[in-house]
Amino acid sequence: MTDADLDKALEDEALAAGFAKFGVAEATALDDEGRQLDAWLAAGRHGEMGWMARTAAVRKDPRHAGMLPEAKSVVVLAAPYALGTATPTLEPGRIAKYAVGRDYHNVLTKRARRLQRRLRDAGHVARVAVDSKPVFERAWAERAGVGFVGKNCCLIVPGIGSHVFLVCIVTTARLTPTAPIARKCGTCSLCLDACPTRAFEGERSLDARKCISYLTIEHRGPIPEEQRRGLGPWVFGCDVCQDVCPYNRGAQAGVAPLPAFEPDSRWDQVDAAKLLTMDDQAFRAFSQGSPVKRATREGLARNAALVLGNRGGRSHLKVLGQAARHHDVPGVREAAAWALGELRSRLGESA
Repeated sequence: MTDADLDKALEDEALAAGFAKFGVAEATALDDEGRQLDAWLAAGRHGEMGWMARTAAVRKDPRHAGMLPEAKSVVVLAAPYALGTATPTLEPGRIAKYAVGRDYHNVLTKRARRLQRRLRDAGHVARVAVDSKPVFERAWAERAGVGFVGKNCCLIVPGIGSHVFLVCIVTTARLTPTAPIARKCGTCSLCLDACPTRAFEGERSLDARKCISYLTIEHRGPIPEEQRRGLGPWVFGCDVCQDVCPYNRGAQAGVAPLPAFEPDSRWDQVDAAKLLTMDDQAFRAFSQGSPVKRATREGLARNAALVLGNRGGRSHLKVLGQAARHHDVPGVREAAAWALGELRSRLGESA
């Protein structure tokens, strides 16, 4: 098989596997992006995500010993997980669109392995990364022309939007690079202005420590009080800066999320109050095969308590009171006590 034949075979395989976009970039050092990453880490904007600092050298160059020293190309694939602006609700809470279906790590890794087999059959080494290896996915996607990085740091795929999962395959095959596309945000700043917690330091500059997605998923321990009201209804993740983006208002005909990413029926049977009261066994059953497992039972219960304080009603006073007194996790008890005070204040009730 010639190099040109392999290029075409991989693209055909990607489309057959359900990916909406395919691109290739030369495997080289990400010098500009690497400097930005170093500055971001030096400022502490990664918060508790210590692995970002530990793996920085690998992220900046896929030819690092920690990835694939003989790498020649990076294949980038994109799969939409949602179209439009509707966000699932867990009354009175909300959950990010990407988390309502099956765990994307498993779904997309299996599909990407079809391309990996093609590469291996052609005599090349190939390593698949689905948000699980130290790969700078958005930078590679931009270099491969799959999309461009918007001011909210999300990759925007023209015709699809930013609600996409990215997959990278680092390989020793010398494939033909696809052309990058220009950034097309213009003067629009809707995403920056809409952030409830003012997490953006500027265009394409995010302080994760203020980001609702980081706070509700990655952050362990108490959420700072100055950020709690800004969480609003968000129990897990956040879609605000994406939902206001004009590129997410429409999609090309024939482009649709994979069936695996359609809302799972589990979200029809749970609300924020139930997340607050789940025990370990209930959480394991509920979170099996779902991205929400990342937040842990304690994290989801903490988030649910804060959301009930922000958006709950009189019917939630009892569950918050019980959690404030009896929840088995001290951090959840503290969050519930704060939320109880907030809710009583909004309802005009005394303790």
